[in-house]
Parts: sequence; C-alpha cells; structure tokens
Amino acid sequence: DDLILLSDTSASGALKKMTRANFVSGVGGVNTPAFQAKLTTVSTTFSEGSLTTLIMNSEDFDTDSAYDTSNGQFTPQTAGKYFCEVFVHADRGGSTMSDLKMAYVQLFKNSSGSGGKATQQHDMRNNYGRGFGVNVSAIFDLNGSSDYVYPVLSIQTNSGSDPVFVGESSYTYFRAFKLIGV
Repeated sequence: DDLILLSDTSASGALKKMTRANFVSGVGGVNTPAFQAKLTTVSTTFSEGSLTTLIMNSEDFDTDSAYDTSNGQFTPQTAGKYFCEVFVHADRGGSTMSDLKMAYVQLFKNSSGSGGKATQQHDMRNNYGRGFGVNVSAIFDLNGSSDYVYPVLSIQTNSGSDPVFVGESSYTYFRAFKLIGV
C-alpha cells in the first residue's frame, strides 16, 4: 500500500504510518528552474584583455525557459538561491592560441557583476600548453524578477594581439539550478 513506518522515540518508540504520497509531499521541493547550455560555435575572436560574454548557444535542457541563447543570461522568474557553474575548455587550435598568457572566467550577477561575481583564472605564462580548462561555480541569491547571471571570459596574450578562442564544442557549458531547503 506504499506505507512508510516511522519510529517516534518521543512517544516510547511508537510506530507511525505515513503514505508514500504524504511523505514525498512533505520533503524538500524541486530544483527548478534549472538549465544546462553548451557552446557549439567553437571559434571566436576576442579583444585582448577585455571581458566578453560567453553565449552558450545550444540548450541541453531548460525547465522554465529561463536561459536566453541570444544573450547568454540565466534569468529565473522564481526567487531563491541558485547554484551556477560555468566550465570553459579551450584548445589552441594549431597556432591561434600559441601565445596565451592568462584566461579569466567569471560569473556575473547583473550588469558587470554589480550584484556579485565569482572568478577563476588560468595562468599560462612561460608554459604554452595545448589548451586549458577553467571551472567557476558560485551560489547567487536571485530575486526572481530582474536578477540574472551570465559567464564572461577574458584572454590575455604575450604579444598583445587579439586572441582567437577555440572552444571545445560541447565541453564548454553553463548551468544552474535552484537550491532547495536553503
């Protein structure tokens, strides 16, 4: 009958019965809105050292249509705390990224990080490896009406020339979900 028995130690070990439906309805909530989007456009030219919004142009899922593939912003219409994560994986693609010095990946809340941000960097000075992977995650408190989160990337080169970012298709992603019970 989908009954769950609970031992109540405050009542001398009495057993209490609860249906599965009642038990499940009283637990937590749902982790939505939630989405995961990935980058499928793999080659982009960046201005040296400037912040460039990373727009993941293909969604794996988006439970509430909260991610916009045209501007790269996650704007949930439900207030709460959200776990947000971006992972950037890049390959130099031959010689296009051979003089990389630094790569910064950031998550911004609202315009230019005015509502908060998280940053991670990868330092490649004097070690011109084939590529890099940088992961940034943070928990943001979003108001459910106007707050949004988006990822940005900044690349610096040793030569000062504009770098060409060669992202690994399907390995560069942005995702978020609502935390429950917080």
